[in-house]
Amino acid sequence: MKQSNFSVSELLTAVVNVFDTIAACKEFASCKFGYGFIARSTPTFRAPKTTAAEWMAEFGETMPNIVKVTKCTNARAYDYGKAVNRQLAKQGDEANFKSEAMNGYEWVVPNIIKRAMKDGNLQLCVTFKEDGKTKFEPFYIVGDHFATTDELTFIKSHLYVAPNKSVKQSESGIADKDILMVRNFKFSNVIAVGQTPQIEEIWEGIIK
Repeated sequence: MKQSNFSVSELLTAVVNVFDTIAACKEFASCKFGYGFIARSTPTFRAPKTTAAEWMAEFGETMPNIVKVTKCTNARAYDYGKAVNRQLAKQGDEANFKSEAMNGYEWVVPNIIKRAMKDGNLQLCVTFKEDGKTKFEPFYIVGDHFATTDELTFIKSHLYVAPNKSVKQSESGIADKDILMVRNFKFSNVIAVGQTPQIEEIWEGIIK
C-alpha cells in the first residue's frame, strides 16, 4: 500500500453514526446488491509465546499494535435457522433444524444488528457460506503505518485460523461448502456500512 485517502489515525478511530446506520440496515435485507461494511478488529496469532523470537526478529523488542481492517461485501441478512432449513430442503433432507437461543442478546435490526442486554453494546452480524458471494478482504496496520509487504507476509504466516464449521449443521447432513457461518463485529469498530457498491468505492479510497 503506497497511499490512502484516509490517515492511519482516522482508520483507527473512525466510527459510524449509530442512528443513521440502524436506519440504513433496515433496508439492506432486500437490497439486490447485499450490504457491506468496513471494520477494524484485533487479529489473533498462533502460539505468540513460542514464536516470540520470530516476532522480535521482525519488529524488535517493542511489539507494535497490529490492527486488521476488513472489507466485507455482498453480505445478506439471513435468518440463521430458516436459511439452514432452506438448505436442508434443497438437498432433499428433512428441514427440522433448530438454531440455539441467542442468549444475552436481542435484535435491534433482525439478522443484521444485535444488542448485548448486559451492557447495550451493538454488534454487526454477517451470515455467509464458504462458496457464496459474500467476500472478505483484509489489510493490516502496524503501529503508525500500513503494513509493508514483508510485514504482511509475516503477519499472515502467524495468524490463528479458528474453525468456522458448525458441527450441528454437519450432523444434519450439510456439506462444508453449504454450511452457514456467522461473524460478528463490534459496532464501535465499524468504519462504514452501506450497499456493496458504496463500500467498494470507499475501499478504493483507502487502499489505492
